[in-house]
Amino acid sequence: MLSRILNIARKDLLHLWHNRLLLVMVIFGAACELLLVGLATGAEVDDLKMAVLDHDDSLTSQQLIDALDATSTLNLDDDAVDVFDEHNSRDAALDDMFTGGFFGSDPVLLVEIPDGFEDSLKAGKQPTIKLTVNGASSVSAREARRAAEDVIYTFGAVQTSERLAAELGLPAPTAAQVKQELDAVQPDITVRFNEELDRAAYTTPSEAAFVLYIIALMVAAFMLAREREYGTFEQLLVMPMRPIEIILGKAVPAMLIGYANFILVLILMNVVFDIAVRGSLLLLLILAMGYLFVELGRGFLVAMVSRTQNQALLIIMLMAFIDITFSGYAVPVESMPDIMQVLSNFFPIRHWMIILRGILQKDVGLGVLWPQLAWLTALGLVINAATLWFFRRTLGEQR
Repeated sequence: MLSRILNIARKDLLHLWHNRLLLVMVIFGAACELLLVGLATGAEVDDLKMAVLDHDDSLTSQQLIDALDATSTLNLDDDAVDVFDEHNSRDAALDDMFTGGFFGSDPVLLVEIPDGFEDSLKAGKQPTIKLTVNGASSVSAREARRAAEDVIYTFGAVQTSERLAAELGLPAPTAAQVKQELDAVQPDITVRFNEELDRAAYTTPSEAAFVLYIIALMVAAFMLAREREYGTFEQLLVMPMRPIEIILGKAVPAMLIGYANFILVLILMNVVFDIAVRGSLLLLLILAMGYLFVELGRGFLVAMVSRTQNQALLIIMLMAFIDITFSGYAVPVESMPDIMQVLSNFFPIRHWMIILRGILQKDVGLGVLWPQLAWLTALGLVINAATLWFFRRTLGEQR
């Protein structure tokens, strides 16, 4: 039995070896994707374009503009507000300013300083500064708003302190002193598991989970779909082999390639992004092997309902979009409606994502992850039983 399984595996590995383009893409494509996603999401959000409409045109308003421009997050765009001279409507000017960056980026934030801003501060009033945020890019918009609000809040505190000191005949405090006093009443925040709040530390483990998922699914589906497309599937059926032997023989190359990709991305995460495995590496590798069996079963099911490799690819892409949605990668599962949260349990990648992050980032073991392991075991048994039944049914029809 073992020799027959290995012969099938050897044949498929030779097919992969001769298809060099597919081999390179399967092995190095996932690593390149991880690097691109990690580098893109790990970069700091800074130098966001900001436009300022200064209706007061005073020394105080200019000081506020300078304070906003001095931050690393915001970068003043002097020409962006010129569109207000070209439109009679404020809404039309905003639409033009926020959608006009064909060759460059649009401003993310518009700060409008009202007329009488300086006089209101001197009189002890609270002038309203209007912030208009370009929400087309939610991450940039959130960072720009946070930075602007922090600067405006600090600037207002400094101006109020200077006014009160002048009224009481006391020395005016410096901006640094006011900032220090404001910071003194801030909460003491402790961050666990991702101390730097690095987005790459969140996205790269998700990519690692997705790499193992998509590689196992695609290679398994392509191995069997290729046999059907080239007419060699019938040769397998007439060979003196049991269905389980054929399935296992086809699974070996897919497991080797998927496992090699997973180990490669773990190394890249550690070397490039300094994300180490905090928990048990041995436990992670063992559970990854088990998860591979689950996804391989799905891949073979896809191959059996596909007549060509292109059909298999289209089905896998459709499955990937749905799986990503319910995995918690694109949208937090906790924010979904209750029925969707229950439905997410029937997607294996959802549980694999929890297991991977739990071991990788939180150093937890089976005492915490046993519900996800139980779900994966149950789903794996159902999926692989269905695959074997479907394959036997196909054998009966062909024979």
